[in-house]
Amino acid sequence: MLPRGSSSMPPPPNPAAYFPPPQVTLPSGLEILRTYSGAVIFLEILFGTIVWILVASTRVPLPLLQGWVMFVAVTAWFLSIVFLCVFLFGYANRIAVNWNQTDFLFHGATFVFYFGAFLLQAGTTSLHHFPRKFNSTTQGKILADHEYNISIAASV
Repeated sequence: MLPRGSSSMPPPPNPAAYFPPPQVTLPSGLEILRTYSGAVIFLEILFGTIVWILVASTRVPLPLLQGWVMFVAVTAWFLSIVFLCVFLFGYANRIAVNWNQTDFLFHGATFVFYFGAFLLQAGTTSLHHFPRKFNSTTQGKILADHEYNISIAASV
C-alpha cells in the first residue's frame, strides 16, 4: 500500500524539455557574408540602393505607382540592413527566434514586394510613347528619352 498523500502516477513532465529553443544554423559575425543568405542580403542592399537612386533621379509621371516603388526600395533597403546587422553583431544568438524560418520568410516577402515594384515600374516605363498634355496647346511625352532609359534601368 502507498503512503498517505502519495500517488502512483509520476509528476507530469516539464513541457520545456520537449520544445528546445530553435538553433541558429546561420553563422554570426562576418561569416554570414560567406553564406547564400548573407550574399542575398548584400545584393538586396546593393540593388535596393541602385533602384532608389534611379527612381529618385527621374521625373515622376505617375506618383502613385512610382511612390510605391520608392517605398518598397527604401523599406526593403532599411530592413535588409537591420537584418544583416542582427547577424553581424551576434544578436541572432541572443534572440530566441527560429532564424532559419525568419530568413526564409524575409527573403520571400522581399521578393514578392520587389517583384510587385518591378511590375509597376515596368508599367510606368511602357507608357513612354503616350502623349501628355501640359496645357491646351503643348504636348510632350510622359518620359523624356533620358528618363526613359533611367526608368528601364530601374525596372531591370
